[in-house]
Amino acid sequence: MGNIEEFGKRLENLLKYGNIRGPKRTIRVTSVSFCPLRAALTTRYDVRFFGEKNKEKILGQVLHMGLLGLIKDSWPYLQGDIEANPEIEKEVSYDLGEGWLLTGRIDLVIGEHVFEFKFFSEFSYEKIPENLSDVEEDSVLNAYTEQLNAYLNMLPDAEFGHLWIFRHNELIPWKKLEIKKDSKAFKAFLKRARGIIELIESIENGEFPKDPKLRFNWECKRCIFRSICAK
Repeated sequence: MGNIEEFGKRLENLLKYGNIRGPKRTIRVTSVSFCPLRAALTTRYDVRFFGEKNKEKILGQVLHMGLLGLIKDSWPYLQGDIEANPEIEKEVSYDLGEGWLLTGRIDLVIGEHVFEFKFFSEFSYEKIPENLSDVEEDSVLNAYTEQLNAYLNMLPDAEFGHLWIFRHNELIPWKKLEIKKDSKAFKAFLKRARGIIELIESIENGEFPKDPKLRFNWECKRCIFRSICAK
């Protein structure tokens, strides 16, 4: 009888949601770029905010919101000959299958152009190279550029990516970097996202990874899960 009940549940989910799992579950683009175990735990337990307040982070968020508001309010003065209307904090998604969605919120979309604005608090101007191929392996820039590339690939009409780097306490950009759309890199990004799904399923089955693989060496110092992590 149990098997039939389970079959009925899967069939109902398939009819209602288009997959046997039920409602779509989401993984954020911004989570995929960092430690997969942290992404899995954050997604599984829906951790939105935890731990000590970070004044620099809060300030960065306020400036970020102010910048987007300025663009919206000043668009008649900014647009010039641009015919496309700006889309601010545009929600995007990509179906990973099996009831999972990769989701994100793009800062600004203008036609074929996608903009992401990042506020740095501890990276000096000199550490941001002119050429992205010179970026050090442990630099957070690698996460930001691949996130922007993911957005470019999630929007079929997008072709050009623009990453603007700001100081954490001002609205004057340090650097403006152009990102090329890379479908091969996006496939690697999707593979990492599906790896996070596998971790979530392992956790739900009572299996906690004994040797989590880090993305960046500096992540552990700031991680809210460090007290329960094998690292």
